[in-house]
Amino acid sequence: MRRLGLVAIILLGLFLRIAYSQTVSDIQGRLDYPEYVFAAAEIQRGDFTFSSDIFQLHPPVFPMLLAALNQEKPLIHAVNILFSIAVIPLTYVLARQLGLGQTTALVAAGIVALDPTSVKYAGSVLAEPLASLLLALAYICLAVLKSTRQRQTVLTRGFLAGLAIVLSALTRPSAYLLWIPMGLWIMFARRGKEANILAVFALVLPAVLGVGLWKYHNSVYYNNSSFTSIGTFNLLHHRAASVLYQATVKDIQAVQLSLVERVESKLGNDTVGLTSHDHWNHRTGSAEQQSAMTEVALEVFLTHPLHYLLTIPVGLYRLLIEVTQWSPLLSIGWNVPFLALSAVGIGRFARERRWAASAFLLLPCVYFIAGTLIVQTSSIDTRARIMVTPLLAVMAAYGIMYLLNRRRAASDFPSRPAGS
Repeated sequence: MRRLGLVAIILLGLFLRIAYSQTVSDIQGRLDYPEYVFAAAEIQRGDFTFSSDIFQLHPPVFPMLLAALNQEKPLIHAVNILFSIAVIPLTYVLARQLGLGQTTALVAAGIVALDPTSVKYAGSVLAEPLASLLLALAYICLAVLKSTRQRQTVLTRGFLAGLAIVLSALTRPSAYLLWIPMGLWIMFARRGKEANILAVFALVLPAVLGVGLWKYHNSVYYNNSSFTSIGTFNLLHHRAASVLYQATVKDIQAVQLSLVERVESKLGNDTVGLTSHDHWNHRTGSAEQQSAMTEVALEVFLTHPLHYLLTIPVGLYRLLIEVTQWSPLLSIGWNVPFLALSAVGIGRFARERRWAASAFLLLPCVYFIAGTLIVQTSSIDTRARIMVTPLLAVMAAYGIMYLLNRRRAASDFPSRPAGS
């Protein structure tokens, strides 16, 4: 019966994703999608060294997928839906690996199936479904790695976890440093067990090699050894621009123009004739340009520290609650209870002193939420937390089962006689 329940949940998730994709009249992600198409076209034209500037912005895994699918939009939609659907049973497996019961695991899978953000971005031509699938696989391998004692299993699970993390980062760059907190988690979770260092080594090796090779590639072809240029662009033209906009109450285009002029001035370039539209030219560039952009952003933050802090709650709302182009009632009606139940669930893990499981669930959430807020509080929505949706779903499912069990226990407890 439990297997039938999981199949029913997967079919429900499939129905919702197909139904939503049929309502989308245009390609979602109008900014990113043309860039992915351009990158895929470069690969199809024979750029197998990924030397085009577009790959400094978007690493090559998702463009390679588009190229392999010959950029057939219906086929890409179908594959992305399949990627999104695959996360549902993987969430079930993850919950079971963390020692939760079958019912709780089914609830976690059901949450992922119903999650509006997961439904929305499954119907888009963006990298999130594939990146999320790879991270879900990494989470499962890490959960297995916690308790296994066999050296061969330690090596294979650790290596697969590290490989999945770096492939996810080469699909969507935000995960490229996730191996650091998860490596520390392994040392904590496996303390006192044999092959502790071996487990960390197995995770770190493919991650460091993959990230290091891509950074070396970028230093050779772009004179910029950063993993991606998008982080610095967001830091200046989203994070700093938001702070400056709130502090000066100027038109956003005037704010963008002032930031462009300050960067170009630091680089010794002529600022005559620049417009706010020129900020798009900062999406890729040399190490010197990115250094100047970072310097200008830090100047804005240090000049307006109060407004820097005041933009954080706005960013948190967008990151954790808002689903753009969807009704605010749906966004709030789903995500507020979802986050509240997740808080109840992680609270129960902590109360039960399941410290390793608590850290396992929280570390990636802190990593992605903090990493996003550092560089961006505008032009984002819950797309930024989709990478940890399975972890939040496990927490929420545990919270739901705790509340249901507490209510059941209260109803079963005999009431005191009146007047006693």
